[in-house]
Amino acid sequence: MFGWRKKAPPELRANPRWKIDRFLGVYDKDKSTFLGRVQDLSAGGMCVVSTSTVPVDNHVKLALEILQDDGEAETFILRCRSMWVKPYGNAGLYLIGFEFSGPSPAATARIQQIIREQAKRNG
Repeated sequence: MFGWRKKAPPELRANPRWKIDRFLGVYDKDKSTFLGRVQDLSAGGMCVVSTSTVPVDNHVKLALEILQDDGEAETFILRCRSMWVKPYGNAGLYLIGFEFSGPSPAATARIQQIIREQAKRNG
């Protein structure tokens, strides 16, 4: 028999995603615990690789830590909603999709700066 492939669902994101090639750590601000690292980022949200899960449709306050070229760390806070969680590979990892919930103008500007820097690195 012929194998028919299902057509991929249309992309529902309003903003393009950028694979992030530098370390951006994500911390659960309320629990003061390391959650994971950013795998990709857009103006509207991010995908985090984590060893733990977060319930879907959970509202969380996350601290995003960016290691600077001089070794210093910059941290800013984002309110997010978890949109989905799925297993990632065979090492007990998960991908968690977060949507930003009304980021501050400063956080929005910093996210856009990270995306511009990534776009330059991608050439």
